[in-house]
Amino acid sequence: MPQRTSRLRRTAVAAAAACGAAISVLGAAPAQAASNTVDVYVWATDVNMRNCPSFSCAPYSHVKLSQVTVDAHCQVKGDTVVDGPYANNWWVQVTAGGPRGWISAVYVSTGNNWEPIPGVPTQREGNCAP
Repeated sequence: MPQRTSRLRRTAVAAAAACGAAISVLGAAPAQAASNTVDVYVWATDVNMRNCPSFSCAPYSHVKLSQVTVDAHCQVKGDTVVDGPYANNWWVQVTAGGPRGWISAVYVSTGNNWEPIPGVPTQREGNCAP
């Protein structure tokens, strides 16, 4: 009987180790997928998200970003946006739990006027999807 108990114990330990390895692999997948994005904070309220980095694209209906952290994929130069003392012609492609779209860099809490958002790749560095 002691031999059976140790066999069961070894099986249980092996199963627990396999589950732990599977959980580690599964847990790592989202982090690897998210490594192509940078978290940025949208400081303003009711920020329009568009299908392109230009006023020529109408805002998505029923999609407004307000004081939220979003995933930034890349950035490109586009139409100039001015809001109070802030001005920028860089646009950031983001997702916030819905469709991928573009917002002006003016509404991202990091960065300076007329400059790209630090840490977010530019279009020539990749990650921009249509």
